[in-house]
Amino acid sequence: MIVEALSVHYGDIVEIYNQAIVAGSQTADENTVSLKEKLSWLKQHTGEHYIIFVAIIDSEIVGYLALSPYRYGRSAFAKTAEISFYLDQNHQRKGIGSQLMQHAINKCPELKIKALIAILLSCNSASIAILKKFNFEKWGVMPGIAKLKNDTVDHLYYGKHLT
Repeated sequence: MIVEALSVHYGDIVEIYNQAIVAGSQTADENTVSLKEKLSWLKQHTGEHYIIFVAIIDSEIVGYLALSPYRYGRSAFAKTAEISFYLDQNHQRKGIGSQLMQHAINKCPELKIKALIAILLSCNSASIAILKKFNFEKWGVMPGIAKLKNDTVDHLYYGKHLT
């Protein structure tokens, strides 16, 4: 089941995000974050234009997808959202990411979103595969700007126009 995130889900969202940080190749954050640190970001997703969806299996949050402001506060980008998604480490490669993606794309017209941008590390092959599955195209590469513990990787921009 996929539903709009509520404040009671925030702790689980942060926990899943922290799993991605610890994994080391899914986000450019290198230190885990607290709910307090993520709270202002979470509260930007009111459901009126930007939103977070959570995937629930047996009452457990197993993943989430956020449609967030791209270049916050700049009105020319009001119909563009940054899309990001993370899955609990025990529920990856089960189709949940694809379900979240399809659900979000289906909701975009209602949210008045006409373009999606995903910003990710080049070593995040699982996320790149999902984006390609949904016909996102590589729109930009910032070569070698992300320095991870033992590697330097590209920062990629993938995008999709919605019609």
